[in-house]
Amino acid sequence: MNTQEAIKNMKLVGGGLALLSVAGVAYAVRRGLNHRRMYQRPFDPKTMDELTGKVLEVVHSNEQKDEIRGVYLDIQTPDEEVTVDLGPTWFLNHQDRKFKVGQKVEIIGSRVKFNGQESITAASVISGNQELKLRDEQGTPYWHGWRKRGKS
Repeated sequence: MNTQEAIKNMKLVGGGLALLSVAGVAYAVRRGLNHRRMYQRPFDPKTMDELTGKVLEVVHSNEQKDEIRGVYLDIQTPDEEVTVDLGPTWFLNHQDRKFKVGQKVEIIGSRVKFNGQESITAASVISGNQELKLRDEQGTPYWHGWRKRGKS
């Protein structure tokens, strides 16, 4: 093999690696955007409410795609039983805060209709002296742009 053939082969291999790298980055970006955008629940800052109650059940939805699977709390307050949408399973699995049946919680969130039923899209959940913040005042989820950080 002469020098010119070796250079030509190196260009082909380099071009192929570059193409694979670009495809890999595009896939990773697309997957990340799916996590951020596919899980969407209604939120209206004008319908904010605060309620206190006990957790009756922690519900994990059964959607096929990880990006849209969610976690909900069924809460019993003195006045009602209500479903509270926390957020996507993939995000909540990375939080230190876990909820249990019988646990007393304070919910701050937006009363909305989702799939024909009234529920609350949580902005934050307080239990004891710990608060799990899920959305800002406008309803923008904190998992948008969230990245798992390594332990230092």
